[in-house]
Amino acid sequence: MKTSLVCGAGGFIGSHLVKYLKMEGSWVRGVDLKYPEFCDTQADDFIIGDLRDQRMVDRVINQKFDEIYQLAADMGGAGYIFTGENDAEIMHNSATINLNILEACRKGNIKNIFYSSSACMYPEHNQLDPNNPICSEDSAYPANPDSEYGWEKLFSERLYLAYNRNYGMNCRIARYHNIFGPECTWQGGKEKAPAAICRKVA
Repeated sequence: MKTSLVCGAGGFIGSHLVKYLKMEGSWVRGVDLKYPEFCDTQADDFIIGDLRDQRMVDRVINQKFDEIYQLAADMGGAGYIFTGENDAEIMHNSATINLNILEACRKGNIKNIFYSSSACMYPEHNQLDPNNPICSEDSAYPANPDSEYGWEKLFSERLYLAYNRNYGMNCRIARYHNIFGPECTWQGGKEKAPAAICRKVA
């Protein structure tokens, strides 16, 4: 049986990923600071823990998983990201999580790892022009994300690619944009545009 670890399994995307992996027949461990908000986790094992702590990461990655999905990040919604008051914390927390996980994978000889990036890493002008949304793989440079959250995502992409090159890992990266659906939050500043529109109309 394939073994999978989902970091950030208490979040919207992570909880759905756990469900999908279970449907595919995997044994799944989830880890997050919290359980999913709107559903029970379907993970075989769920650990509440802070991945900024290397000791916690070593506890979580205590076996050779076939694949690791790294979705954990310091993401408090637009109201948290764009004020400028949390920039250092955002960059420090998410970069620390990614470094800890990559080092644990390197030491444990775990090769297959997926990193959840964001469209926020694209240059600001690409995000602001509705008639020219150039969001291809090679349009990230010259770099100019619109927030420190985006800069950290871009840095961590480079980090995963460096580990991929230097340590023979099989890293894959996806850049999400405005993900929404069932069991997604609809208030509190973390909601995406469709949910926010529905809430305001209702």
